[in-house]
Amino acid sequence: MPRRTLTPLSQVRVGQVEWLWKPFIARGNITLLDGDPGVGKSLITIGLAARLSRGGVLPDGRPVGPPRTVLLLNAEDGAAEITRPRAIAADADLDRLYIVGADKDEDPIIFPDYLPDLEAHVHATKADLVVIDPFLAYLPPKVSAGIDQCVRTALTPLAALAERTGCAVLLIRHLRKTATGNALRRGQGSMAIIGAARTGLLAGRHPADSSLGVLGMTKTNLAGEVKSFAYRIVSGANDLPVVEWVGPVDVPADAIGGLPPSRMPARDRAGGWLREQLANGPRRTTDLFTTASEAHIPERTLYRARKEVGVKSHAVRAGDSAEWYWYDPNAPWPADAPFPKPAPECVLPPIGE
Repeated sequence: MPRRTLTPLSQVRVGQVEWLWKPFIARGNITLLDGDPGVGKSLITIGLAARLSRGGVLPDGRPVGPPRTVLLLNAEDGAAEITRPRAIAADADLDRLYIVGADKDEDPIIFPDYLPDLEAHVHATKADLVVIDPFLAYLPPKVSAGIDQCVRTALTPLAALAERTGCAVLLIRHLRKTATGNALRRGQGSMAIIGAARTGLLAGRHPADSSLGVLGMTKTNLAGEVKSFAYRIVSGANDLPVVEWVGPVDVPADAIGGLPPSRMPARDRAGGWLREQLANGPRRTTDLFTTASEAHIPERTLYRARKEVGVKSHAVRAGDSAEWYWYDPNAPWPADAPFPKPAPECVLPPIGE
């Protein structure tokens, strides 16, 4: 058995918390950001990474200081189709943002096996922030995210890595499908996940203004009472979505988001749901209808949302039959799409103009 040191508490040096964004994200610690799909979690993280990379100001107006370096692990968004265009729209210094695991021929990233390599990347790039989006996608299949002991096998070493290197680690997590009024318990998986985080954040809709998002705090071991921050999603460069911060609001974390999407009226969530489904390129209409049914969105509501969002359709012919796809003409177009991006429709002005 290895020996263990025995140290009187009187000889333990008192440490000071260092912040990337006070009081939301602390260096040397894990921060957890929860939220449903479509509320802008990834846009929040890429916007924050952009601010850090150029050494500008934080969402609350505080200066970042010198430019920072960020490592991005994203299991859901393509680096070429989604992450890079969004980083450009957010005015990031692309040389300070690193995509981890962008090469599809590499072995998949699995925690905790990948931790030694991640620590080497942090040292090599002098990274100040590591974003893992979503965290549960990087756990091995044999690990049950609902069992405390399983989750801690990845989180405990990850927390130690953050402490050793001084970088901040930001984990992204989706919400449970079942409703709960306690914001601390709304995230997927074991309570050990939020237990390992020094700070817990929740992104969701403003309860009184659906045009606004709210970032609130569900947990903090490092600060006192913290006000929530409102934001909205607006069009940036090349009409790509970016986060625009509005300012502090008196909305507690338990009130953020109201009903989870599975409990919201279908008409209130169908547009955002459809835009999210098409964010990575065209989708077969049959697949969309099946997924919409699982999300309790009726077919008629989906057609109405299609018109409101501006979604287009395209048929891919194979012999005598055709397979229909829906696509968002404003979304990035993937290289492996089942058909080339159609040219924009030409609308002629009335005669005489």
